[in-house]
Amino acid sequence: MNSESSANSDDASRDREAPSSAETAGVPADVQPEPGAEPVGGAAADVDTASVGADSPPRTALEKLPSMARITSVIMLIAGILVVGLLFYKVMVGFFIPLFMAAALVVIFRPFNEWILKKLKGRRRTAAVATTSLILAIVLMPIVLLLTVAIGQLTGLVSRTDLDDLKAAFERGRTRLGLELQHADRFRRLDELAGMLDQIDEPELVRAQIAESKELITFLEKEVVGAAPTGESSEVAKERLNEFADVVEQLETVQETEDPAERIATEERFHRGSVVASASIHAWMNAKLGGSFRKEVKLLTNPSEKDLAEAIRAAREYLQPRFVKLSGVTGKVVVQIAIGMLIMVISIYFFFVDGPAMVHTLMRLSPLDDAYELRLLGEFEKTSRAVVLASILSALVQGLLAAIAFFFCGFESFILLFMVTTVMALIPFLGAASVWVPCAIYLAAVDQSYGAAIFLAIYGAAVVSSIDNVIKAYVLHGHSELHPLVALLSVLGGVPVFGPIGILIGPMVVVFLQTLLEILNHELELRDAHPEPDAIASEV
Repeated sequence: MNSESSANSDDASRDREAPSSAETAGVPADVQPEPGAEPVGGAAADVDTASVGADSPPRTALEKLPSMARITSVIMLIAGILVVGLLFYKVMVGFFIPLFMAAALVVIFRPFNEWILKKLKGRRRTAAVATTSLILAIVLMPIVLLLTVAIGQLTGLVSRTDLDDLKAAFERGRTRLGLELQHADRFRRLDELAGMLDQIDEPELVRAQIAESKELITFLEKEVVGAAPTGESSEVAKERLNEFADVVEQLETVQETEDPAERIATEERFHRGSVVASASIHAWMNAKLGGSFRKEVKLLTNPSEKDLAEAIRAAREYLQPRFVKLSGVTGKVVVQIAIGMLIMVISIYFFFVDGPAMVHTLMRLSPLDDAYELRLLGEFEKTSRAVVLASILSALVQGLLAAIAFFFCGFESFILLFMVTTVMALIPFLGAASVWVPCAIYLAAVDQSYGAAIFLAIYGAAVVSSIDNVIKAYVLHGHSELHPLVALLSVLGGVPVFGPIGILIGPMVVVFLQTLLEILNHELELRDAHPEPDAIASEV
């Protein structure tokens, strides 16, 4: 009896612990089928369900919408993602440039990493260490070394620079270019007087200015040898000044009368006479100095001692606080650069090790279609090779070729010029010519080394600035490039936003935008080609 009761209790406990299949399926326990009856979910149930589904009306668009609770949940989820994403952006924005450079270098050196990985029989970490060490050896360390040498040469150049030497070199160049001007202060004074003859409220001052102008024209006509005979134009200028002096006297007389008509007519003659007199002075100066453009250049390149001292003082006042500020943040900048380099090296290693897994995770979390994600990744790789590899490689070659020419032409700071040429070669429409052309002009105008100047000009035009097209054509292998105008705007706009690295990031942003627009256009074309069933039903 005891054993039977215990068995019954064991059966009851098993019934409580293991629910029936009907309960598990969602069917209540008290609605069990009779023995021998057809089970629920069998063929009869299928027939009933099918008949009910056939007889029931189709669901409306309102019934297809999700519930309010689900909509609220999705909205809260999106809001949380946005908040956390904003915090994540603030945390990671300081490391954007090192991460971007690491990704670009990984894309460029990925074939070499795959070759090492194959040689090491799949040992991914060892291959990543080897590739990262290679990047350090052939990319990062030479850049640091060149920057150190360039800074040293710049410091030595600044320390050797003397104001008197600069002034003497400036005067030699001005003489060689034929821009030297005798009595430049008197020409500047005459040019200033020509713009002051319209002071109608001070007729006495205007008469004094007219007399001074005639004296200056007479003196300069006699003492300065002009580009062409100007005797006739000087006489015309003095005649126009005499006529204007008569008008000034009439103005003084009319101001004492009460006839408004005569006063207005005299004032009109005054304004017309001042314009004619000023024009006659400028015409004589243009004829004397070889034209309006040459006149302005001569006046600009022959400053007075006062103007030169004022310019130096203004430059000192502008640069001194910035040098103080720069020296104050130098330590901070060095620390930031060191941290950025460290993060970039670590990122390169982990991108080589876990890059495929990272890409797979991002593709799984991204709401974009996998085909679009693969296309964006392909565009990043192609753009990295096109923009980063082709641009940097061509800039380095141009800088190297230019540095060789600078060395043989006698420039001591050829490493500094190499760095400047390399950076300028990355900027469209400016290029390496913005460095070697001023250097050639310096050799001819200041050092009077005409042979070296001609050699540098021919070498720069035929070799340095032309090698860019050869290298890019070889590296890109016919891939399409950005339009030159778009490339220039992306570079000039990327530098203020991203800093110096904007030279590379700017074009890549433009390429990504172009790719996203093409994807959107493709989606719209698919939608037009395959309209939704509801839209077709509404049209019918």
